[in-house]
Order: sequence, then structure tokens, then C-alpha cells
Amino acid sequence: MRGRERKPPHVLLILAALLLLAAVLTWVVPAGSYERVFHEASGQTVVVPGSFAYQEPSPVLPWQLPVLIFEALSSGTAPKLIAFVLLLGGAFEIILDSGAVGALCAWAVRRARRGRVWVVPAFVGAFSVFGFTMGLTTASIVFLPLGMAAAKSLGCDERTGMAMVMLGTNAGFAAGIYNPFSVGVAQAIAELPLYSGAWLRWLLLPVLVGATSVYIVRRAEWSGLPGEEEPWADQPAPTPRQGAVMALLLGTIAVVVWGVGARSWGVGEIASAFLVLGVLCGVSAGFGGSRICASLVAGCRKMVPGALTIGMAAALRLALVRGGILDSVVYGLLQLVEGLPAWGQLLGMFYANALLDLLITSGSGHGAVAMPLMVPLADALSLSRQSAVLAFQLGDGLVNLVSPISNTLVSCLALSGVSYPRWLRYFLPLVGLYLAIGTAFLLLAGAVGY
Repeated sequence: MRGRERKPPHVLLILAALLLLAAVLTWVVPAGSYERVFHEASGQTVVVPGSFAYQEPSPVLPWQLPVLIFEALSSGTAPKLIAFVLLLGGAFEIILDSGAVGALCAWAVRRARRGRVWVVPAFVGAFSVFGFTMGLTTASIVFLPLGMAAAKSLGCDERTGMAMVMLGTNAGFAAGIYNPFSVGVAQAIAELPLYSGAWLRWLLLPVLVGATSVYIVRRAEWSGLPGEEEPWADQPAPTPRQGAVMALLLGTIAVVVWGVGARSWGVGEIASAFLVLGVLCGVSAGFGGSRICASLVAGCRKMVPGALTIGMAAALRLALVRGGILDSVVYGLLQLVEGLPAWGQLLGMFYANALLDLLITSGSGHGAVAMPLMVPLADALSLSRQSAVLAFQLGDGLVNLVSPISNTLVSCLALSGVSYPRWLRYFLPLVGLYLAIGTAFLLLAGAVGY
């Protein structure tokens, strides 16, 4: 008798286990903290170098964990992100119900014919612009349904569509040429000219985009071999109503890009823009009011597991902060870097920041914690501050989509329906390649005196 197929554990179960582990660590790792002050040049509250001190332990008790989950769901940044994901899911459900995205993607793939593999680098390159200009990782969440629809038209699985958008945006974010949230904050704290040293980051960008594109193409599960009936062959051309829906979508994208760049829009303004877009697209598609509402509710319903995932991820970080061990981990990592031989110190900064990014996934938040400590460390070790910024930037960006507390990752997993274990099996080999690229560029930086 054949056994039942084993399914991977639910992401909520994984996060619950990690939350329990975090609580255990608050009993094991000594509590400590840095003093913090406001840094005017970067606009961030930063740590004071040399101020770390151990403190009275404040371990998290097991029966406090449900309270932490509730607090994470009801306070801080999680509620805004949850509302953002719900409204975005509802709006895109209306757009997808119109059939406009699928029809347009099918048309584009028909035009590409046998060159469909080139759609992947086109997506990766296009979405990298959001990352290296505005640091807009939110673009991964906003445009994920578009990427998944394109992948379906290409005859690929949903994981490929997810990767084209997410990894494209993240490649640009990691290159960070004009990224205000990583390079901008880090250089301000390091007292370097804003966006100086861009030449090396311009070299890094095509390497990351190229490596990411090749990896996605090689891992894609293509259907439809040459000579067989392709999955998009019988798709009709977009109707005038569907054309109007796509025009509204592209117009809204332009408005959002302008709003983020010129008006510093946050998730509230972006979510509002897409909510209005969803209603207008429903009207343009010929839907009645009841159908628009039903599609909106259906889209929100699909996002409920993701909303809980976001709350659990926020609770995990909250447990580390309440237990007083987050700063202790930072202190321990930097102590390890200081003890490395001279040739490995810059690489040590890189790997230490990569590990730290599993706990602090916000680029600006990570910079506010790490850079005030790395700058005097770099000075003491006779390393250039520009190279220290590069080590932070690469450590912060290249592994960002591994951490189960990454807002971008958990939101995209919720939208795509891809499980966290399945995503790790897909992404971890690329992380190894990313780390090799980061190592090579840091060695280059050291060799040329960057």
C-alpha cells in the first residue's frame, strides 16, 4: 500500500517553530543593547559605537507568545502591510477577472514566438530599475500578479512568474546604484558623498541581472515543445474593453512611480491608487457593482493566509527585541569580524551583514544598526569606508529573500500561493551564486582601492 504523499509544512507552522526558537534563545543568549541617537544626515535613529552594554535578561515566557502575535498583528508596521496586501489582492482579482492581463501576455508571447525565453531577462531587467533607482521592493508585491500571468502565458509554473518580478526587483536593490534605502542611508552615516562610487555598482548590476535571468530560465518548467500546440495558441486577441483595462493599469503604474519618486508615497497611497484602479477596471470591463464587490472580496479572501503570515513574521522579530538579544547578535557578529585576519576582514563584514539580514530585513533599518558600528571598525582596520558600504549593501540585498520575516517575501508568498519550503528549494542555489558574486566584487574593491 502506497503511503500518502508528504506535503511541506505550512509556512505558519514554520514561523511558529521559529517563534518558539526565538523565545528559547532569549533564555540562552545574554541580553544587551546599544544606545541610540538621531542622525540628521540620514534621518535615521542609529546606534552609538562603543555603547554596547549587557543588561538584565528579559526572557520571553511561552505564554507571552500569543500576546506577541496579537501585538504584531495590531501595532507597528504589520497592520498597514496587511491592509495593503488585502486591498492589492482584491484590486488585482478584479483586473484578472477581466482577462486583460492574460490576453495581453498571450499576445506578447505570440509575437515573441520561439523567443519566449527572452521575456524572462526583459522582466528581470525592467523590474531591476525599481530596485536600483528607488529601492522600491514593494514593486515585487504590486506587480506579482502581472508576472504570474506572463509566466502562465509563457507556459511556465507560477514560481517562475514570481521569480521574474521578485528577483528582478531584488537584483536592482542589491546593486543599489541610487538606492536611497541602502546605499543612501549607509553613505550618509559613513559621511561619504551621496551615491559616490557608482561605477562599481554599475558593473555589478548587469552581472546580477544576467546571473538571475540565466538561473530563472534554467529552472523554469516550460510546457509546449517546438512543433507541439503551444498553451497560448488559441488565445483570442485582447478586446477593446480589455485594452481599456490595460491602459488604466499602465496609467496607474506611471502615477504610482511618480508618487513614490516625487511625493514619497507609502503603502497607504499605493494601496489606495490600486483600489481605485480595481473599481475603474471593473467598470471598464463591463462588470456590475455586485460583481466588482464579489471579485474584491474574493481577492481579499485569498490574502488572509498571507495576512496571518505577515503577523507571525512581525511577532518573530518582536520576540528578539523584547528578549533584548537582537543587539547582542549584532555585537557578537562584529566581534567575530574584528578577530579575522586582515585579508578576510572586508569579506567578514559582508558575511556578517548577510547573517544580520535574516533578522533585520529593512534596508534602512539594517543600515541604521550596522553602519555606525562598521564605520569605526573599518577605520580601525584600515579599510575604506566606501568598501564598508559595499559590504553592507551586498550583505543586505543578496540574501533578503531568504528570511521568513521579510515583509516582501511573505507578502509575495501569500499572493502566489508558493510555500516557504518550496521557495527555499528554488532560491537557495541562487543565493550561493549571489554570495560568490558578492565575494568576487569585494575582492575587486579591495584590489583597486575602492
